[in-house]
Amino acid sequence: MRVGELAQRTGASPRVLRHYDANGLLPSHRLANGYRDFPEHAIERVRRIRLLLGIGLDLKDVALLLPCFAEDGKLTPCDRAQERLLGQIADIDARMSALRTTRRMLTRELRQWDRGPGPDGEAAPHSARRSAHVPRNPGQPAGQVRISPHASRA
Repeated sequence: MRVGELAQRTGASPRVLRHYDANGLLPSHRLANGYRDFPEHAIERVRRIRLLLGIGLDLKDVALLLPCFAEDGKLTPCDRAQERLLGQIADIDARMSALRTTRRMLTRELRQWDRGPGPDGEAAPHSARRSAHVPRNPGQPAGQVRISPHASRA
């Protein structure tokens, strides 16, 4: 199947498919006219590539983990997959920690605005004091600060 048909059947753009091919992730062969020709199983291969990219892996890691997929399309417990996925979880945990720290800093700053003048003696603009609302709902997703002129104070 040619790149346009593969793109249509997978939802990936032809440019992305050529990129996968150029990086050895999606092998094709060339027809006499120079066009790429992909086998039928390329559809499943694209799905697997997109799954791995979607969980934050880079192309090098995708190439490393593609052989760990079983025929049924499930990622099997091979050593390289487990090691890399554990590393990915550690990376996510580190980013989440950094985001929580940033959120605490932002929250602290917004609460200072509610208390009046800062250390320089300048009061926060009235509109900032009135509209700054730090969500106190524990269900609020981390990293989100809602700013609304109509927000009620808890």
